[in-house]
Amino acid sequence: MNLSPASLPVAHIATLCKYAGISFIAGAVNHGFFSGERSLITAAIGVLAYLLGGILERRANPGSSQSWADMLGVGIVAAVGLGFFTGGLQHFPDSPARSAWVVPLGFVMSFAAYWWTQGRAQGSHRAMSVYGLAMTAAIVLGCVVAWQMIGHGSAGDHDHDHGAHSHAGDAVQTPSASTQTASSQPVRELRIEMDDTMRFSPSTLDVTAGVPVRLVVVNRGRLRHELVLGTPAELDAHAKQMREAPAAHHHTDRAIQVEPGATRSMDLVFKSGDELGMACFEPGHFEAGMRGTVKVMPQS
Repeated sequence: MNLSPASLPVAHIATLCKYAGISFIAGAVNHGFFSGERSLITAAIGVLAYLLGGILERRANPGSSQSWADMLGVGIVAAVGLGFFTGGLQHFPDSPARSAWVVPLGFVMSFAAYWWTQGRAQGSHRAMSVYGLAMTAAIVLGCVVAWQMIGHGSAGDHDHDHGAHSHAGDAVQTPSASTQTASSQPVRELRIEMDDTMRFSPSTLDVTAGVPVRLVVVNRGRLRHELVLGTPAELDAHAKQMREAPAAHHHTDRAIQVEPGATRSMDLVFKSGDELGMACFEPGHFEAGMRGTVKVMPQS
């Protein structure tokens, strides 16, 4: 591409827009693409930034043979594909099950976009086909191997010492500094759902001090999640501890791990004056926003 000195600033801005767009889409992948309003908005901004970069690039090089239809239509495929590929690679240690299909899909999309805009003119369709198939197979194989190693290895298998580990549906008594043993009062059941959007639903719990509560925790995602209760300071310290030693065992009696598709529960009685939060400390989940608040109201 031969650019005049006057076109260089426009070309540079075009490059910034295209790379920023890819980064936005990669960020959306990291935080649960296709699941969650924030991630969808982030991805849409990324696509628009990439297309703006393509428009500016064409303006800097008016002699380009690329049609507007190719730039706009194929540009979206290229942007999403590159965002999938880079975001999946970046987030592989945190979400290997999702990244195992996001990375190959991103490669296929980006390769198809490149072939449509560049490869057709070069004419060597056989060579491009062999390259595309060979690289896709290699990437798929590599992702499967990485998923098996990371998804079932020490980095993804951190565990909290919960004291009592129940099977799905069992109740766990967890007396602690912020809880009391259950009394003879009726137990109020609260249901919390979590999935791979890295959110609790609901994200805020309203409980009454002294009233026994059964937290029924349902994992609707494909990844393992957990619910850990603690003060804001405790949760922040715990998050730092997990970042430094993701495979370490951390001791708490106010936590419950839930495998994909499973349901578990624990019984608690909160004390007046408690200021608590809830969080998931599976690698990368807390940083992605998987946290919430527990509001403890005094008895009337």
